[in-house]
Amino acid sequence: MNKKISLYYYIQLGCAALFSVFALSFKPDISLLAFPLSVIFTGLSVYFIYFRMIKTGSAKNATACYKISQYLPFALLLTFILRRAGKYGVPYWYDIVTVLLWTVIFVTSLIISWHMNPKRTAQTFKGWKQVPDFSKKPKGKARIVFEIVDWIDAIIGAIFDVLLIQIFLFQLYVIPSESMVPTFLVKDRVVVSKVNCGPKFPLTDVGLPDFGNYKRGDIVVLRNPHYSLDRKSEVKTVTSQLVYMLTFMAVNLNKDENGELKADPLVKRIAGVPGEQLVMQDGFLYSRTKESDEFKVVEKDSKFATWNLNELRPGIKAKVQTFPFTQEQYEKMLRLEEERRNMNMSVAELQASEIAAKFSKYCKYSSSEKFTFDSDEGLNEFHLFESAESIAAKLLSAADGSNWFSQFMLSWTKPEIKNKVRDMYSEANFRLNVMVKLCFGNIVLRAAELHASGTDYADWKNDALWRQYWEQAELLNWYIQGLLDERNMPVFPPCDADGNPRYLPQDCYFMMGDNRFNSLDLRHSMDYEPAVLCADDPLSVSYYSMMAPQYINKKYIIGKPVYRFMPAGRIGKIR
Repeated sequence: MNKKISLYYYIQLGCAALFSVFALSFKPDISLLAFPLSVIFTGLSVYFIYFRMIKTGSAKNATACYKISQYLPFALLLTFILRRAGKYGVPYWYDIVTVLLWTVIFVTSLIISWHMNPKRTAQTFKGWKQVPDFSKKPKGKARIVFEIVDWIDAIIGAIFDVLLIQIFLFQLYVIPSESMVPTFLVKDRVVVSKVNCGPKFPLTDVGLPDFGNYKRGDIVVLRNPHYSLDRKSEVKTVTSQLVYMLTFMAVNLNKDENGELKADPLVKRIAGVPGEQLVMQDGFLYSRTKESDEFKVVEKDSKFATWNLNELRPGIKAKVQTFPFTQEQYEKMLRLEEERRNMNMSVAELQASEIAAKFSKYCKYSSSEKFTFDSDEGLNEFHLFESAESIAAKLLSAADGSNWFSQFMLSWTKPEIKNKVRDMYSEANFRLNVMVKLCFGNIVLRAAELHASGTDYADWKNDALWRQYWEQAELLNWYIQGLLDERNMPVFPPCDADGNPRYLPQDCYFMMGDNRFNSLDLRHSMDYEPAVLCADDPLSVSYYSMMAPQYINKKYIIGKPVYRFMPAGRIGKIR
């Protein structure tokens, strides 16, 4: 048996020596540290294992050699990461060779540990000199030192074991937000299985094969695509994970450029699968494929999507921290969407024409200057409503005030715009654009009428029509700025320049949170940008949008939550 244990040590040391050669780097960055550290670890192993034990045939230092053999694969894993943490990285074949070498080192370490069990050491070191009693523990002060060192060894070993488990098997995840209510609540603790999701060695594409079978409705943990996933950011992420573990979760370096903790990874539900084109309108997700050109409601998504938290069962509702709106507000939103859907566009055109014609009668053209906005916000809907009174005053006196107002109110009525066939999302926003114009037009016209009648400005708020128009304006602004991007999504992936559908590519998925009004998911970016409600209308109303749908390749899926282990009242399998 002693020949076998020697053979395992020879294999381990030989692979460690080759591994050290592959840790060599000539790049002027952090990867330079990999080679000397690898040489130090390997050199110490060779010295104690070969020169102090195998060559002498003495088992006096067997315990130390056993510990060195245990720590060698973890030490080399750190140098493996350092070698790839540089600016340039290494070729794929290079990764494969070093991963194979490391795997052999790790496996031989496990085999040696098995043979070093106190029950087997007598047979393992049969015929060796100075074989100690591995089951015997020191006494007195030496016992205290022994226990302290043993505890430190156990803690360090546990850290490295957890590191390997987290990389390849599963990890624990704490739910950070309410984006998945009611499935998950804040601070729910779940076990995330990584086995079937193709876990990889840090900073490489080498690892276990991806056996993941993802379908609509699956809950997954994924890397947050709102952050850069380039090489530099990956190095920072892996480094922060190592520091987080080695400091017993006391130091978390996983922060963005502003020093805020990153919302990475995310937990979301798969809503779109390869081969589909999606669109979401008024809270319903629709999809179509190459086999069917018609968008149809995704019934399964409706089972998961949560729009009204007020309807949750009491036990869950009591634990929710943020409610986007009350039941009354939710019903108000539904009425607004129904009003938009039922709009008679011919009647709307007639109303717009009447508003423009009536307003022109009050224009005095007392200024030779043409109408311009006082702000760069221009046709932003919030700015239009906020500045409606001052805009009305400028329009009444500007040389082209009546003409500009008429163009604004009627720009959408051109046949090529009004009669254009649109997808459901574009048509809804086209109608919303018209609703804003009519509301703004009514406010401007009423301001002109009240001013012409000599009504004191302080009494305008008592005018029934004035209050009615402003209530509508507040409702529209609330919906557009607060709900529009959460409630809907344009056709995605967008059609090509010729209008032909495009579909989610192979191995790519679209995810959303269950709590749709409180989920920064793959529908959105992290920044607001100006966007028009109707691209066909040259004088369309605009708003600040964070709509930027994207899909994600399955290689960025980390794992699947399989079990909730905290809090006590919610323990159970994730379904």
